[in-house]
Formats: sequence, C-alpha cells, structure tokens
Amino acid sequence: MTAASSLPSELWLEIFEWATFYPDAYATSYKPFCTTAFSESQPTCRDTVISCSLALVCRLWRALVAQFLYRDVRIGHSQNTLKGALCDEQGYGRFVRRAVLPFQYTSTPAWSPAPLPSVEILKFCNRLEVLIRPRSPPLSVVSEQFQFDADSLPLPSLKRLEWNYNPDAEHSGGINSLGATLQNTPNLQYLLIGSVPRSPMMDFRKVSLPFLETLAISSLSGQLMHQISYRWALPSLSHIVLGALSIPDMSCLWEVYGGQIKSLELGRHASFLVRDVITSALNNCPQLEELNYYMFFTLPPILHDSHDSIHTVGLHSAPNLMFSSDDNWILLERHLHFLTEYLSSFHTLRLFGDWSQILTDSRFAPIYVKLRQRGCQIVV
Repeated sequence: MTAASSLPSELWLEIFEWATFYPDAYATSYKPFCTTAFSESQPTCRDTVISCSLALVCRLWRALVAQFLYRDVRIGHSQNTLKGALCDEQGYGRFVRRAVLPFQYTSTPAWSPAPLPSVEILKFCNRLEVLIRPRSPPLSVVSEQFQFDADSLPLPSLKRLEWNYNPDAEHSGGINSLGATLQNTPNLQYLLIGSVPRSPMMDFRKVSLPFLETLAISSLSGQLMHQISYRWALPSLSHIVLGALSIPDMSCLWEVYGGQIKSLELGRHASFLVRDVITSALNNCPQLEELNYYMFFTLPPILHDSHDSIHTVGLHSAPNLMFSSDDNWILLERHLHFLTEYLSSFHTLRLFGDWSQILTDSRFAPIYVKLRQRGCQIVV
C-alpha cells in the first residue's frame, strides 16, 4: 500500500465516489423505464457491495470509505449492531442516504413501551433521502404480526419513497402506513407504490405533497385512484408511471391532474392491450409532452384529430409472447403510423430494449424513411 499512501486523501475520495456511486438508486427525477430498477429483488445497491470490498483493503481505505459504506443501509437481523454504529461518536448516521426497511422489522406482535429499534435507526439518519419498504417474502408471515400501533417519525429530508403495499401492516399505522408516512414526508419528490391489492384499505387522511413530481404505481385500482384524486394534494405532479390497470377508465385521475401532466409511461402489462389509455391521455392532458410505453403491450390509439403537445416518444421493444412475428409487425406499424400522422410536434423517437432484429428487418426500411422525412431524430 506504499503507492496508495502516497496519494492525497482527496484524490482517493474522488476515486471511491466514482467507483461506488450508482445515481439511479438515489434518483428523484423521472427517467423512462427505470421505476423497477431497485425493486424488492435488488434490496441492496451495488455501491454497498463495492464499498464493503474497499473497506477490507486496509485501515486507510476503511477510514476513507466509511462515508460511502454507510450511504446505503439495510435494516435486518443485525439492527442493534447497525444502531450502535450509527449513534456512536463517529456519527455514521449522517452518511446514510438510502435505507431498506422490510416490514418484518416493524412488526408489532406485542406491546412494548420502548420504540422499535428499526425506527430508532431511522432517527439517526437525519439526512435520509430514499426509503424503501420492500415486498414481504411468502415465508415471512409468521414473523410479521401487526397487533399494536407502530411508531411514527418525521422524515423531512426524504425525497424518494418506494412503498410495497402491505394490507396487514397498514392497520398498525405509523411507519407501516402509507398515508401516515406520507404525512411525515413534506419534501417528497418521487413516490413509487408497488404490490397494490385490488381493494386496499381506504385511508381518509389528507395528504399534501407540494414537491412531488413523479408518481409511479404498479397497478392502479379504483380505491387508490380515489385517494390520489380526492385525498391527496399534488400541485407539482407532472410525471405518471402506470405498471398496470385494474379499472375501466382513468377519468377521475385525469379530471384532477390531467392539466399538469407532462409525461406518461405505461408498463409491460396486457391490461394496456385491453384499454386504450393513450387516447384518453391525449384527450385529457393538454400539456402532455412525452409518452413512453412497451410497444407490444400497448393498444395503438384510435384518433381522428392531430395533437400538437407531444414531442418525444419512447418505445420499448420487450417481446410479447402472445403474438406471432407478423402480429408484432402489425402493432409496430400501427404505433408508428400514429406517431407520424397524428402528432404534429413529434420530433424525437427514443428506442429502448433490443431493437437489433427490428432495425435490420427489410420491413423497417420504409418506416425509417418516413420518420426521417418527418425530420424525426431517432435515439437508440
């Protein structure tokens, strides 16, 4: 480590920052097709794994990498050890930016006057920006009992919340309740709601999130849409991501927020082949500028008039095994006909996924010519 010791600490910090930081894990602004990048299947950021490896090299590197090592924490079996590290004289709690909190560590099987250790840990993280409540694994039912009220705490620094709905935990309130948690996050900018049951418990509390710009929902149900529309105040909402639909229409949501929506993303789900969501969005969102959707999982819109607000469209090529190759080409041609014939301000087409077979197919040549004649920029 002679060579390492000869470099100034400031330079090593720059190198460690570059090696460990994964910005998508902490993103608070909308990016197409990124809402599931850090789902319950990936509870720990890869930057934490790299930081742990760097901390084992030598004492100097461990001291330098401490701020990156504690930037991302997962509250689990060793929560008492983690609590001790965050509250000791080193003050590692100030480094925490992202925390993963499984529901089993906020269960309340018995009453206790002492606060939950997991909530105590969050209290030491006074700069927490991202909180994730992952989906509970099937075998955790025994360890998750919500018989008494859960603790609550303010989260004024939180900017991103990823919440997998747990109906049993919701009844215990506090940190286990989405509504109660949202009341304690006044500066939230990004909200992802996953694992939504068809009939979640109706929460009648008012929620005001003045800075929330992006709302991503795994499956929009009628009750959830009613809450968002009539119980929540979201004056800055401009990006909506829908993973699936379990309702016949979205008129209630468009009625309240349609005038301020600038981008809409539709997920990889067959429900968008049953309901024409794009047409309803175009008719009710006059400020809509960007559309992103999975081309083979979305019904092409049926329009009679042109629309002049949308300038950017992102198409994902994820295959749909329900269709044959010929069916896929019919869908592709109908979508691109919609883009070139009915979107008068359309100028940028962004291609996501694997387009290699489509772009090299002879049937794409006339489509490409038509796009270029429109002056459309194609970004792969």
